[in-house]
Amino acid sequence: MPVTLKKIHVREALLERIRSGFYRPGHKLPSERQLAIDLDLSHLTVRRGLEELVEAGVIVKKPRVGNFVQQIRSTELAQRVAIVLPKSMQTGTRAHPVAALMIQGTMTELDQRDCALSLISYDHSQFWLDAGEAMLARGVTGALVWANADTPADQMAKLAKSSIRTVLIHGDGLWPELHFSSVSIDAQSVMREAIQQLVDLGHRRIAWVSYEETRFRGFEENLIREFADRYRLENPDHIIRRLTEGPSDTSTLPEMLDGQPTAVILQDEFMATAAFRTCHQKGLRVPEDLSLVAINDSLPQTHLVPLSAPNTAALWIDAARRAARHLKGLMDHDSEKQIEVVLHAPIQWRASTGKPGGLPISQ
Repeated sequence: MPVTLKKIHVREALLERIRSGFYRPGHKLPSERQLAIDLDLSHLTVRRGLEELVEAGVIVKKPRVGNFVQQIRSTELAQRVAIVLPKSMQTGTRAHPVAALMIQGTMTELDQRDCALSLISYDHSQFWLDAGEAMLARGVTGALVWANADTPADQMAKLAKSSIRTVLIHGDGLWPELHFSSVSIDAQSVMREAIQQLVDLGHRRIAWVSYEETRFRGFEENLIREFADRYRLENPDHIIRRLTEGPSDTSTLPEMLDGQPTAVILQDEFMATAAFRTCHQKGLRVPEDLSLVAINDSLPQTHLVPLSAPNTAALWIDAARRAARHLKGLMDHDSEKQIEVVLHAPIQWRASTGKPGGLPISQ
């Protein structure tokens, strides 16, 4: 173990004993030599770790007497919790609204006097380098991690083997062999509900706009083939239209709406904003000329017409709150149980959706 990580190990081991009450305020710590034996580290490494805690105000060093736990509570004693998100959700011209919703939900569950929260970003191909090592360096004891299906399993395995208690957000079905707890929203049921309602309303020319890189690609294609066969929709190869650049660039969406579909299923609030703008530019009325429904919408107040979509803003807050509650139990050793929570996300059908050439279904 590198010297830096050994020093962090000393700091975190002592902080854990202080937080748990094993060492109480005013308590004299064992000698550096005894701590070195207890932690199976060198005397010098223990001294370096203690020096960090003295600088942080956790421990008071009394020359020729010993080291004592500070009587006044230090912020260092707060459990360090990280919210870990992909860089793509925090950078560019469109920061994803879920980041703020996760922080909001987490802070409603965790006591800010006991937990110090930080935000860490990562590139999916180098998760451990970006996020794992940063969490170790900051002394993070618990993490809520937005799961990215493209993250290599061996890098997630390093997280599973570390001392960092972890709950995945949006991680259902990912890396089951690593036994992470997870809290997610059931996106597949939303997709099925969206297309079922449209065909029930009489739509047969449906455009399904999705992303080139999505963990639901196989499910989308199977679902479209199923409905195309059952309801005699157009060629399923023409129904799905994919954006190659992701949420940061929806410039190709207008050409995807050509071909006169009567209804469009969109993946999120970014697509919905671009779709409303395109309809305005083309002189299309929603829903008389074109019905719109979104699988996710965390910005429900921003659309020109009330958008049919699940209330994912409230759902992501609830998901973060549930995940934070379970994480707190893991950090406090009150729970060792693995959980996998999947929240149901029914679509709230609003004025953006109607029968082909008709009025909104909400009227």
